[in-house]
Amino acid sequence: MQPPMPCPTATWHNDTYQSISPLRPELSAAAMPLEVHALTTITRKGSGIGQEASLAFAAAGAAHVVLLGRTEATLKETASRVASATPAVTNSVRVCDLTKEETLRDAAAAIGTWQILIIASGYAAQPSSILSADMDDWWQAFETNVKGTLLAARAFIPTADPQHAALLGLTTGVTPMPAAYLAGLSAYVSSKLAKTKVYEYLAAENPGIFIATVHPGFVLTDIFSTTGANPNEVPMDDKRLPAHFLVWMASPEASFLRGRSVWANWDVDELKALEPKITGGGLFTSGMSNWPYTPNM
Repeated sequence: MQPPMPCPTATWHNDTYQSISPLRPELSAAAMPLEVHALTTITRKGSGIGQEASLAFAAAGAAHVVLLGRTEATLKETASRVASATPAVTNSVRVCDLTKEETLRDAAAAIGTWQILIIASGYAAQPSSILSADMDDWWQAFETNVKGTLLAARAFIPTADPQHAALLGLTTGVTPMPAAYLAGLSAYVSSKLAKTKVYEYLAAENPGIFIATVHPGFVLTDIFSTTGANPNEVPMDDKRLPAHFLVWMASPEASFLRGRSVWANWDVDELKALEPKITGGGLFTSGMSNWPYTPNM
């Protein structure tokens, strides 16, 4: 479809398509010279993008999928779905809290070497002005979205496979929008912007790991509902779109997007055609509007 929002590609997707299909041979985890261990964090109700990503990486042939999250029942439900959909792929669950460093370190030690880590968890505070916000609720967005990212990175990056590892986080693509357009969402948008910048630093400081962030599109999840967004007013997406896009992002085809923040809606074949422009400057990185800083300035 025609892009309904500013978009670097002429094509905008609302659903999965062949180029990002986890069944596409070029994206197959089984084709890699490694036994891919895909780690995904699952949202509280287990019906979000994290769960769908687990299914996608299993479909792509990962040797083992580890499901991380706070609620064991939710994890086991997802594990059952993965086992039913892909019996040849083993999976396991680890109960941990993205905001509790000790639980993350314990999980990392138990799992060992990994190749793909997807951080799909997030938090959205109840919409309100800054002055009227419940401060504990407002700050929880930073505790989960920013501190959670830091703690997960510190726990898992040391055990990343030195030959091939990808760390991908979900963020929101609306962070560049003027604040007046997103009234009441200061906690969510500000924390996601900070999270995006943290990922850029992680990419710069860990050149041996592919690190990037993905806006998953507009998917009906707990967070979408909490923000007060109206599904009748935005172009809604099938949750397979971001899940399958994450599979593509973890593949060698997306290596030029290291340290960048991209939308799952953007057409990957058209993105690949933009590689020289993307790698030659600060495109798709966070910064000050109308200040096109480049390393050569």
